[in-house]
Amino acid sequence: MLTHSLQLNPMTSPKLIIRDLYKSFPGKRGSMLALKDINLTLYRNEFVCVVGASGCGKSTLLNIIAGLEEPTSGQILLEGEPIDGPGANRGMVFQNYTLYPWLTVSQNVEFGMKMQKIPTAERQQRVKYYLEIVGLSRFADALPKSLSGGMKQRVAIARALANEPDILLMDEPFGALDAQTKEVLQEFMLQLWRQTQKTILMVTHDVEEAVFLSQRIYVLSSRPGQLKAEVNLEFDRDRNLSIKGTEFFQRKRQEVLHLIRDEILATA
Repeated sequence: MLTHSLQLNPMTSPKLIIRDLYKSFPGKRGSMLALKDINLTLYRNEFVCVVGASGCGKSTLLNIIAGLEEPTSGQILLEGEPIDGPGANRGMVFQNYTLYPWLTVSQNVEFGMKMQKIPTAERQQRVKYYLEIVGLSRFADALPKSLSGGMKQRVAIARALANEPDILLMDEPFGALDAQTKEVLQEFMLQLWRQTQKTILMVTHDVEEAVFLSQRIYVLSSRPGQLKAEVNLEFDRDRNLSIKGTEFFQRKRQEVLHLIRDEILATA
């Protein structure tokens, strides 16, 4: 049963609304239900994470929002308009960077804008701006092979933001990075969020990461994925890594871990 802890100003404007979402996949023994009765709302400028046990449908949910998968039933509204396929109003960042190795950093960031036929002058202006935002201006002419993993992911984030989407979707974006680089990019994401005021929905298996980054956490049950709980976090937007040592942080981390652990034990 979904528990609610968030008290939102009724005047806060919804950015993303998901209602009665179901997703099934065909299988040898009939259809397999991956997501069941998903209802959630993201508000403008929020940073929200989705967590859950492996195989609970986190990435499937993100892919449906991105338009890469079709829901079996239900409704998804972004800025009040239904989602019926991929679109430039959603920026997607994956775990594995997905940069074009033959293009320079600036050309990678520019790529989506060229597909949209955005005028050259505006493309160049956006490339310059977002490379400054992610701290990679001096690598504009470098090829991806010369960059570290963390730098490649920052290029991928700049590319997604350069299209100026209504929402940024992130699927385990730091999952392939070492612990030190991951923490650096977590702080970078908070700074980026504060600076751009983007609405961000991120899927992660790392509970500590979710507690550190987000304002709210949605916890999915084991398959079929349902919303088991909604956990509200009360950290200031100007938080830094020092909050990880606080009692409140550790208490929230344990709360989310217990919710996931209960699901794993129930299906073991």
